[in-house]
Amino acid sequence: PRSTLFPYTTLFRSDIARAAAERDAGVPRAQRPFRVDVLPGRITFEQAWPLRDPALARVPLFGLVGVGGDELTGIGPDMSQGLAAFVIAGPMRSGRSTVLVSMARSFLASGAQLVLITPRPSPLRALAGEPGVVAAVESAELSSADFTAAVDRFTGPGVVLMDDAEMMKNCECGDELTELMNFGADRQRALVLAGNSSDVCSGFGTWQTDAKKARRGCLLAPQDFTDGDLIGTRVPRDLLGQPIQPGRGLLHLGDGQLITVQVPLD
Repeated sequence: PRSTLFPYTTLFRSDIARAAAERDAGVPRAQRPFRVDVLPGRITFEQAWPLRDPALARVPLFGLVGVGGDELTGIGPDMSQGLAAFVIAGPMRSGRSTVLVSMARSFLASGAQLVLITPRPSPLRALAGEPGVVAAVESAELSSADFTAAVDRFTGPGVVLMDDAEMMKNCECGDELTELMNFGADRQRALVLAGNSSDVCSGFGTWQTDAKKARRGCLLAPQDFTDGDLIGTRVPRDLLGQPIQPGRGLLHLGDGQLITVQVPLD
């Protein structure tokens, strides 16, 4: 009877699936069968980190922004490619600092060193004592000499992460920040900045307007068409003005594709 055979049929299917998974474990992701995964409402960094492309395992300047895609994957920029800048923008309490923390943890996990700049209280400050963090600045008053001294502490690949970056728009070390972005890829250096979408990278002729030239970044709860200019893309009308959902972002890596991602929340 069917009721008698059903448990064995299920068992056989399970064995076949397990054997196929083991046999094809080395098949490149692009050659695997197409599937569509559900984007989780919450994920931790420990859960998201193993989902990145194995090819990125030896890239020290890969910054994990979140998980997304048809087949759930850990996604983010390789900061050693192109203009060495990445912009994170959104309104207050949208999760900008959460993206910064995720990227910071991924840089550290890959062996890169960090300089943290937090002119206001930020969750990023909790990483100041972690191995690999060579300097932590908690003031908007950052001189060229102090910035250069901090970056000179890098002994290998290094990233400067800046929260509430709109407060640093007219800082004295603007020229040094521009140089870091322009020549960082050659020197294994990069800059990641986060700020309020209405203020960060605004105006003309500042180091922050240069950051937009990287044409990549992450938007959280975009409210206006102009928000897309911050990361070099257009935001579809149906994605504008939605309620703030901390940890849910729109990622652009410079290829014209806007990907919805869930940022790790710990």
